[in-house]
Amino acid sequence: MYLSKLEILGFKSFANRTSISFNEGVTAVVGPNGCGKTNIVDAIRWCLGEQRSGTLRSDKMENVIFNGTSNKKPMGMAEVSMTIHNTKGILPTDYSEVTITRRIFRSGESEYLLNKNICRLKDITNLFMDTGIGANAYSVIELKMVETILSNKADERRIMFEEAAGVNKYKLRRRLALKKLDEVKNDLTRVNDIVTEVEKKVNSLERQAKKADKYNKVSATLRELELDLAEREFALFHLQIELVKNQKEEFFRQKLSIESEIAAIEDEIKAIKQKLQTIEDTLSSKRSEIKNQTERIFNLRRLISVTEERSNSLDKNIIRFRADVEELSNQIVETRKTLESNRLNVSTLEEKIKESSLLKNEKETEISRMSLVLENKKSGLKATSDLLLQQFKEIHNKENDLSNLTASIEQRNLSIQKLNDKIQLLTGNIAKTVGFIESLSEEKTEISRNLAEAESEYFAKQREKDNLEKSLAHLKETEINEKTSLQSLKEKINFLQNLLENLEGISKGAKILFDDTSWTSGEKKLLAHLGNSVEEYRYALDAALKSNLNSLLINSRNDLEKAIDILKSTESGKTSFILLENNFPSKTAVGDLITDFFWKRKAKKLSKEKSFIGWASDFIETDSKWKLYFNRLLRNCAVVDTIENALILQKTFPEFNFVTLHGDMINNSGVIVAGSIPKPDDTVFGRTQALERMREELSGKEKKLTDLKNEIEVVEEKINDIDLKVLSDKGRLIMNDLSNVEKQLAQFEYEKQKLADEVELARVQIQELASESNILDNQKNSLEDVLLKLKDGREKTETEKSRLEEDTINSEKEYTGLQNSFNELALSLERLSGEKRNLENSNELSLELIENFNRSIKKRNDEIDESENEKKQIARDLIERNLELQQLEDARKLLTAEEEIIEKDYKLVRSEIDNKEKAQQELRKRREEILEQTHAIDIKLNELDIKMENLKENISEAYSVTLEKKIFDDLDSFDFEKRIAEVHNYKQQIKNLGPINILAYSEYEEELERFNFLSRQRNDLIESEKDIVRTIEEINSTAQSLFMETFEKIRSNFIDIFRMLFNPGDEADLRLEENVDPLEGKIEIVAKPKGKRPTSIELLSGGEKTLTAIALLFAIYLVKPSPFCILDEIDAPLDDANIDRFTRIIKDFSKSTQFIIVTHNKRTMEAAQTLYGVTMQEEGVSKLVSVRFNEEFNYAG
Repeated sequence: MYLSKLEILGFKSFANRTSISFNEGVTAVVGPNGCGKTNIVDAIRWCLGEQRSGTLRSDKMENVIFNGTSNKKPMGMAEVSMTIHNTKGILPTDYSEVTITRRIFRSGESEYLLNKNICRLKDITNLFMDTGIGANAYSVIELKMVETILSNKADERRIMFEEAAGVNKYKLRRRLALKKLDEVKNDLTRVNDIVTEVEKKVNSLERQAKKADKYNKVSATLRELELDLAEREFALFHLQIELVKNQKEEFFRQKLSIESEIAAIEDEIKAIKQKLQTIEDTLSSKRSEIKNQTERIFNLRRLISVTEERSNSLDKNIIRFRADVEELSNQIVETRKTLESNRLNVSTLEEKIKESSLLKNEKETEISRMSLVLENKKSGLKATSDLLLQQFKEIHNKENDLSNLTASIEQRNLSIQKLNDKIQLLTGNIAKTVGFIESLSEEKTEISRNLAEAESEYFAKQREKDNLEKSLAHLKETEINEKTSLQSLKEKINFLQNLLENLEGISKGAKILFDDTSWTSGEKKLLAHLGNSVEEYRYALDAALKSNLNSLLINSRNDLEKAIDILKSTESGKTSFILLENNFPSKTAVGDLITDFFWKRKAKKLSKEKSFIGWASDFIETDSKWKLYFNRLLRNCAVVDTIENALILQKTFPEFNFVTLHGDMINNSGVIVAGSIPKPDDTVFGRTQALERMREELSGKEKKLTDLKNEIEVVEEKINDIDLKVLSDKGRLIMNDLSNVEKQLAQFEYEKQKLADEVELARVQIQELASESNILDNQKNSLEDVLLKLKDGREKTETEKSRLEEDTINSEKEYTGLQNSFNELALSLERLSGEKRNLENSNELSLELIENFNRSIKKRNDEIDESENEKKQIARDLIERNLELQQLEDARKLLTAEEEIIEKDYKLVRSEIDNKEKAQQELRKRREEILEQTHAIDIKLNELDIKMENLKENISEAYSVTLEKKIFDDLDSFDFEKRIAEVHNYKQQIKNLGPINILAYSEYEEELERFNFLSRQRNDLIESEKDIVRTIEEINSTAQSLFMETFEKIRSNFIDIFRMLFNPGDEADLRLEENVDPLEGKIEIVAKPKGKRPTSIELLSGGEKTLTAIALLFAIYLVKPSPFCILDEIDAPLDDANIDRFTRIIKDFSKSTQFIIVTHNKRTMEAAQTLYGVTMQEEGVSKLVSVRFNEEFNYAG
């Protein structure tokens, strides 16, 4: 048996379908690092069922699928197939050739195939069990597994021993047995729980049966005592009601008297109020006149105040204006004095100016002459200086131009160099920017996809939450409605319960007989409680049976006579009876009771009427034994729809009684009972059955409400589980990431364009600078020639200039003396002329000031006249307004006096009304007190009625007895409290008994039978548990024996092979942990080569560890060889000497085992019969190359 073929497609770096044929013996797989050699080992391990992605050097299993390269697209599936020759029949199958295939898709789905048929991983695992082949068996050994085998992790080492010993199937059977044992124990625990619970229930039912006997005895005594107490209380209530009614009538007479007095006072108050209204109108008119007068007085006083203020202001203005006139007059006098003085000074200055003007003219003539001489000399010097300056400027300009040209040329050359460097730098930056843009574009696409997914998830969850919230609101609304409906139903049940307990609507005589037990020994029944009908006909039947509903059903004539005697003795009125011993005809239906032929025809004719609904007896629901009595009572009663139709039918069919659906009735005597629709609680008929129906409805509503609450909790939990904020935050974070990426992308695009523009600009600048540099070189050469000529002309001009400068200096000295004398005279003349002008200007200003002062004085005098005239007018106005003010105040005093008189009359009338109203209030208060007392009496009467009704209902419900009024001689001396205590004591005894289960005996027998059945089941499970434990013990014994036998063989082989690989005297051993289950104990490896004494195997060198692991591996192979063995670079740590030992032992074992070795070592390659090379001609894609031994194979080691 050996591995004959391996096919790989899309697994890791093997993108193309690759087929590898293996022969028996040794096959080596070689190739440079990173070419994909180890991927062949991974493919074999994966195909054998490896489930740990870490063992395959991958984060997750889907990563084993070829992920694509720059030239190849990723694949969607990976597939590996192994073909094994099974000629020796080692594999438990009839096929001589077995092909195992494993596929995996990117979706995570995987497939296993056995000979091209779909199978399970379990099938493949079972196929290779105990053969030494498997993903975790010793058929595949990697270099890192050497460290694992020799490390302190004993589990990996134990797997190899267990595979060799063939105990895996026993361990599997033991696991299954242990699992079965756990299941049996769980079943036994559940059965024990049920048995315990049922046993408790059996014991409980036994106690309940005993308790039921005691309940019956106590209940009989309680009934006797409670009925006697109720009859005495009922009689006491009647006495109290009569006393309270008398008191109520007295209060009623007092109320009528008081109301008469109140009405008389009311008429008096009405007349006085009319008089008061007239006074109020007069008073209101006077107050309005006083208010108008007050407003006029206020306005006039305010106007007088303003006028007085204006008068005071005018006085102040007059004083101020007169002071201004006096100040202006003084300033005019001072100004005129200054004007006279200035006129005298102007005459003196005019004489001095005339003398200075004559001297100035003489000096001016002499200076003119000398000026002409100096001007001629300066002109010659200036012309020479200008020429020299021009020459200097031209030379300097030319030198500057030359320097600028040289600097410009150098600057342009430097700029060209810088621009070239800049272009190179910018080009590199553009490339980097393009890389960033591509990376960011990919990132943007990924983020956009994530954003779309997040938004879709958010909106889906939001819609789900909205729907749940709507559903929750609807459920809560329904819950509120159901609670309201439930509460209403409970109130109806309680009300109906009270009506039944108190025998509400039952006659007094019937209640007396129900309360008295002396007249009959049988059960007391009322006709009203024996029948029922659907709700639609309840009012009609109640009306039809109205006079008979209080009828008591009497078993015998003797009971009837006793009952009549009781009614007579207690003066309780009359009661109707139905004597059950009377014999009725066997047929009592309506048709059978009509003996007359014509009467039958009328009945038939009536039933055909449109308004006819049916015969009342047909709508009764009751037991068959009572049906006869109802048929007799309703033998000629028809149900029709309305009272109007009943009146019509009664004329045509006077022999019949008619009732309507609303409870109206016309009997055959012509008596009509009609009116409003009865209230549901007014009807006596069918109360018991209505109560039962309501209780059933109550149970259904309570269950529905519980279901609603559970549903609400489920919906609320779902709503709470939906956290939109997390999804919103997730979307917001993704949007922020997208925004950041878009900003970065836009920035890089801008930078890229900016860099490209800068490159283009730099290139244009380089061209322009090169052109300019050539032009500047030509200009520089021409400029150097011109500069030499200019320097020669400058030297000649400098000599001529020196001569002219000396001659000009002498003439300037003479001219300067004349000029100084002239300037002194001109300066003196100018000073005198300035003083004269200043005096003349001062005189003109003084004249203007005098004129302005005169105008101001005139203006102030005019203002003083105007203010005095206005002040006189204000004085006249004040006199008139003060007179008017006095008149207004006098008029207001008269009006105020009239108001006071009217107000006194008003208060008198108002006081009279208050007294009347106070008296009326006292009467009303008294009436209210009487009404309250009357109301209290009504409440007391109502309470007594309710107590009586409650008492009747309680007794009726408890004992089906109707209380009637009786006379007790000892009512005053009777000890009610003692009797109540006795009743309470018996009730407490019943209460202490707790709930009574009447069906306890039958339930006890059923539960006892169930208990016996479960006990038998429990015994069966206990026996099954014992059998499984025995099976596990047998499995452990067999597996331990096999394991120990195999361990001793491997131990002996390991010692021999270790000494073969090292030295004959070296120490080696395998030790099994003592005092521990051999199947669970640790296996220790002892290896001490070349006289070394390492404290731990971990301290051995890499080569020594490898040889030790090889020794252990082949020690196992000697006991149970694997059909094939894959070694992945296990020889890497070995030197040449150890390689020779390694290859020698490989050759020895290759006779029985096929070896496939992934290696870099040439000596190992030499030991192989077949050599495969793995290359990567295309980047990222592995390719297989078959190598013959006579060819040289080069690779990177």
